[in-house]
Amino acid sequence: MQQNNKKEINYWPYAIVGMILTVVILGIWTIKVAVNNPVQLDNSYMMKYQDVDENINEIMAKQKLFDLKYQIDLSSNKLKIGKNKVVVNLISKDSNIINNPEITVVVTRPTTTQYDIHLNNFEFNGKSYISEEFEVKNGGRWNIEVRVKIGEDIGYKTYKLFVK
Repeated sequence: MQQNNKKEINYWPYAIVGMILTVVILGIWTIKVAVNNPVQLDNSYMMKYQDVDENINEIMAKQKLFDLKYQIDLSSNKLKIGKNKVVVNLISKDSNIINNPEITVVVTRPTTTQYDIHLNNFEFNGKSYISEEFEVKNGGRWNIEVRVKIGEDIGYKTYKLFVK
């Protein structure tokens, strides 16, 4: 009678250790990717997202009241690489002259706040409000975000465009 001296190898402990190591390595990789790509804070409505989240119903109600009285038109804006100006057309639905509106504009990239251009100085030419001159250095997708305050009424408008 011959005895079989071959030992059978059990692979389960190796598989369990391999799975644990894989999970640890993927966890480290996830942390490394997250640190290298920091979170960009959303700046919708020119407020921190926590403030927008808390007050969205009030913001939307004010926007609805603003839209009943006024219209913000940004369609005449075409940005290019180089010197630019933003033109904001405010139209009163009851044909009254709009006196001293507070206009705030942010020209921004949709995915980052790194290239934000804040504009607060506007000249009225009898028809439109024209911003000070600013320079766009990069092409691609850009947004013109406008906040207009007329008395107690506040309105927001975002205009998306592509810069060549």
